[in-house]
Amino acid sequence: MKKILPVLVVVLFIMTGCSTDYHYARSFISKFERNKSDATEQIYVCLPTSLIHTNSSLDEIAYLPYMPESWQDSVIASKTSILNRINDSIFISQFSNAFLFTLSRLRVPIVLVDNPADLPVADDNHFIVNFVQLEAEEFLQPSRSGFQTKKGVYYSYDYDLRHFATHVWMKLDAVDTSSSVYYKNDEIADSFRGTVTSIKGDKATLKTDFERINTNDAYRVARRLGSSCAILYAEKILVEYVCRKKGTNGSYFYYNPGYNAIDAVLPYDEGIKDSFEKL
Repeated sequence: MKKILPVLVVVLFIMTGCSTDYHYARSFISKFERNKSDATEQIYVCLPTSLIHTNSSLDEIAYLPYMPESWQDSVIASKTSILNRINDSIFISQFSNAFLFTLSRLRVPIVLVDNPADLPVADDNHFIVNFVQLEAEEFLQPSRSGFQTKKGVYYSYDYDLRHFATHVWMKLDAVDTSSSVYYKNDEIADSFRGTVTSIKGDKATLKTDFERINTNDAYRVARRLGSSCAILYAEKILVEYVCRKKGTNGSYFYYNPGYNAIDAVLPYDEGIKDSFEKL
């Protein structure tokens, strides 16, 4: 999640050294809003076409491959609640549509390319987004809640929380096959709340309340990650545009697609921490 900065901090930073950076970044947004003649850049996008399913909880069962098939099915079913219920096509569409809609707010023309081999070479007028892998992951996380009484007696309750994560790997503005891959993920999990209703001797009665995640939450994570990737890519475009114009850039721009505006300006080394992970 991105840092929320006081307005005064942002204003001071703009006034003390990055006003020119902000001007160049804002001019990139403005030229597409006003359909200026120098608004010649285009974004070429190759969307994901398949989804990898990973249940990491099964990796902990070393003897699973040696079980009879009926036993394997039983174990897998006991540890799977979402991956076996999501529709891959819907999941991919949720991610892709959120990415395209959010990125379109920047108003730079988007060209969809089906085959990665048909993507143009990246340059100042051709921005490239190639999603190379999309993965849905489910796993159970052993958890424990406990408390200690005034008399020093400790009570605990063990339970599992289900997690669902979406991971995406992409090549951004790659000029050759050896270019760096970028990574981003998002995750959601069950939540637990327990209330102690009575304590008798060494036993405590606990009222448990679990809020379980489901397939709708999984689709929501896909949409959220798609939108997040679009915002981060727009920020990457703005940062690199300023660098091309000035020859250098020490600023990072937080982009708000709702207003097609720059929400905040930070020193580059600070802002980039919230961006993609470069592998």
